[in-house]
Amino acid sequence: MRASLSYFIIFCCAGLTACSPASDSQETPAPAITVDPLVEHVEQVLTEVYSDELPGATVVISQKGDLIVETARGMADMELDVALQPHHILRLASVTKQYTAATILKLVEQGKLALDAPVGDVLPNFHVPEITIHQLLNHTSGLPSYTDVPGYVTGDDMRADLSTAEIIALTSDLPLEFTPGSQWRYNNSAYVVLGAVIEEVTGNSWHEAMQELLFEPLGLGTTGYYSAAEITPGRVEGYMQQEQLVNAPFISMTQPHAAGALSATAADVDKWQRALHGGKVLSDALYSRMIDTSQGLQNYAYGLSVTSLRGEQMISHSGGIHGFNTYALWLPEQEVSVVVLSNYAGHTPAVGEVALRLASQVIGKPFPIEKATIELPASELQALVGTYQISDDEQRSLSLNDGVLYSQRDGGRKLAVAAVGNDQFVLEDSLVYFEALRNEAGQVTGLNFYQIATTEPEYAEKISDKAPQRSVINLSDSQAQRLVGNYELMPGFVISIRHTEAGMVAQATGQSAFVVQAESPSVLFNDEFGIVMEFELPEQGPASQLMLLQGGQKSPAPRMQDQKEGE
Repeated sequence: MRASLSYFIIFCCAGLTACSPASDSQETPAPAITVDPLVEHVEQVLTEVYSDELPGATVVISQKGDLIVETARGMADMELDVALQPHHILRLASVTKQYTAATILKLVEQGKLALDAPVGDVLPNFHVPEITIHQLLNHTSGLPSYTDVPGYVTGDDMRADLSTAEIIALTSDLPLEFTPGSQWRYNNSAYVVLGAVIEEVTGNSWHEAMQELLFEPLGLGTTGYYSAAEITPGRVEGYMQQEQLVNAPFISMTQPHAAGALSATAADVDKWQRALHGGKVLSDALYSRMIDTSQGLQNYAYGLSVTSLRGEQMISHSGGIHGFNTYALWLPEQEVSVVVLSNYAGHTPAVGEVALRLASQVIGKPFPIEKATIELPASELQALVGTYQISDDEQRSLSLNDGVLYSQRDGGRKLAVAAVGNDQFVLEDSLVYFEALRNEAGQVTGLNFYQIATTEPEYAEKISDKAPQRSVINLSDSQAQRLVGNYELMPGFVISIRHTEAGMVAQATGQSAFVVQAESPSVLFNDEFGIVMEFELPEQGPASQLMLLQGGQKSPAPRMQDQKEGE
């Protein structure tokens, strides 16, 4: 068994004489101390990722039941100057969903529920009675999610204590987004309804039922409902990165409900993963059903995603809630469990990338980001510059600026690229990497891009030796003033355009301002963030709306009426 972030002491005996008691004339040599390379690497990664002076994360890694790492980095409470400890309790957010799914399956195991049963059989007053339990579990119900209501999550509505029925009622008047079973869309409302089903069948609150069916039998002593009213030793504060680090806004944990209201230590989540995937929670048949994606879409089963990591099957889930981000993964082939719980929402890199990076190291298949970067001659970098065709309507460009190579996908951010040898290149702050493909003459003909959770690369053919560049113009004061104003992307989320001494500046609600350049009198852009804003300009006067183009999406934002002085 590997100890938690400890050193291993190895006593080397070179024959019987060396192991005999030392004579009076000889000093006993000091034992050789060897650091476990895996533990050392984990320490290096966590030190690189998390600052001791900012919120951080608790981390547990185990393999085949043996603990490899149990540690913490960063601060639990910034105001009281308390450091995070491995035993601290953090919110799990949507990692909660697998516990909800397992509770439903326990009730199926007890003969109290059927997966193909309509919800109306259990909840007679439910507004879409024909939806099945199965469709709620794998996000194919078509129900609108209350957390997708514009402005709801970012507004004050999340502060109110609501009952199960009141949460369901938030979207009960809205139409279905699609016919149940025909499509997939991640849905928090569906898991609130599953919580209601648990309550109806057991006669207890959803979390009391979990306590009885899961937590107590498995000895999960720190896992439970996050109640703001209760005093819970070891529970930590959450923080968010906006223009600066801030305390996370208050949220009533009645609202995340069975979709995301549990909290636990990382060690308890690790214990849960080993129990769930080790056959201690469900029968083999029901466990197989829980991780079966064949009846769903988007590689999603019941409260778990089933994808791959470095060619091995991975069962995982992420979570995000006010002030917290979480990730828990299981690699069945080598029985590896990795849990990362962070009290720093908005931290880069994301907890998922941290967890995947650590897990890949445990299974001996590290990402190229672990390799040392190398300097390439300018001529070799220039040979990579160009436009690469991904599909009929999508391209990627590689450009060179001040000796640094940059990669940018249509509608995406421009990211610096570093060479790690053998024509492999890693993207800045990412596990994504690509390989340059060459013909017999050594000319670059294309790229193979490796996304994080895929086994097959994405090929892009080189179609030009030039990277596309937007033209930049200087706006006159009158042209700039026509674009200045506030544009509402959704209720409570506004993009502000200002004309400053630094030029045109854009700022979204709760985010830092950034400079934008003009391609024309009606188009502003920022290549670094992959943002384009197209303005609708009438014959005279200010723009009536902007169209935000980012990540392949188009989002209209109408101009808000200017407030008069004194209002």
